[in-house]
Amino acid sequence: METFYKKVLVMILCGGKGERLYPLTRDRAKPSVPFAGSYRIIDFSLSNSLNSGFRKIALLTQYKSLSLERHILQGWSIFHPESNEYIISLPAQGRVSEHWYEGTADAVLQNIYTIQQENPDVILVLSGDHVYRADYRKVLKFFLDKKAEAVVMTHTWPVAESSRFGVIGIDQDHRIINFTEKPKKPFALPWSPEQALISMGVYLFSTPVLVKALIKDARNPKSSHDFGKDVLPLLIKENQVYAYIFEDYWQDIGTIDAYWQANMDFLGANPPIRLNDPAWPIRTYKPQYPSSYLSDGEIQNSIIGEGCQILGGIIHNSILSYGVTVEEGAVVEESIVFEGTVIRKGARVKKAIIDKNVIIPESFTIGLENDQDRCYFKMSANGIRAVPKGWRLE
Repeated sequence: METFYKKVLVMILCGGKGERLYPLTRDRAKPSVPFAGSYRIIDFSLSNSLNSGFRKIALLTQYKSLSLERHILQGWSIFHPESNEYIISLPAQGRVSEHWYEGTADAVLQNIYTIQQENPDVILVLSGDHVYRADYRKVLKFFLDKKAEAVVMTHTWPVAESSRFGVIGIDQDHRIINFTEKPKKPFALPWSPEQALISMGVYLFSTPVLVKALIKDARNPKSSHDFGKDVLPLLIKENQVYAYIFEDYWQDIGTIDAYWQANMDFLGANPPIRLNDPAWPIRTYKPQYPSSYLSDGEIQNSIIGEGCQILGGIIHNSILSYGVTVEEGAVVEESIVFEGTVIRKGARVKKAIIDKNVIIPESFTIGLENDQDRCYFKMSANGIRAVPKGWRLE
């Protein structure tokens, strides 16, 4: 297996518009949205690949990718060109067709020349907008042990919340016998009536099987060229496709509410993923900021990034990224504050996500008055306020 896993090509899907995360995705691709104060969402998929020993990584980029490209250049330029290892970006180039990526499967198909050049034994397809820690070598071992032609990483999820995922049925050997993308009425596991088995959007394919399936899908004029909707439902009928059940923490950052909750999960003494684990480091780019400064105030159960100035006020159950200023008398509760934001004297922020370089005026409130907030900000289904980058009160 040691020799075999060096022949893995990792392809990370980074091209989605991320409309449900708006306004956080107004100016950036979803994988480059900040997370937990110091990271970008893409750092988790990249770190999993690197720590698993998979060092040929292609990012399939598309919409508003400048922020993502800058982050990769600054934080992930770690391979020497002569090492035959790399992290590269592959935007739609018109080599196979003249259109942009038109689905997850089409994004991989349009880079078939890269696949042919690398000639990997297997291709690991990842999503760039998930937060989890996984050793993909275990998935590869499962793939080899089952003599599989494809493996889908899966996770148990409450049935009532599973309709936004691909829902999977398996037999006793974990072979997939049913794959339904985003069903209106998700079906439960036979042994757990309140739990469904969902796709994590992580796929390991035998290269010949994948290439054949992608070409077949491309010839279907009715296909949306998506792995979950089109490729996998057909593949399970003709090939040996198995489900690898992943039991640890996993979060799909698909909505404002999911994003807020995932960040909140990392507060406290026992986060779901140890970000400071030397055996499994989560790599990122660290900008050059001085140490944070606290002159007065109260901070409880919060993450404070470098370069922050806490000049008074109260910070509870919140995450402050780099270079945030909180002035005297301000209150920040259950909120996520991005780089360079200033919260003026007496302002109050509760259950909000504040994007970069925002200035919250003196005594202004966010998260306390619904009518006022609806005039200025997007409000999620659970009432989380999302303040766009650079917002000012006019």
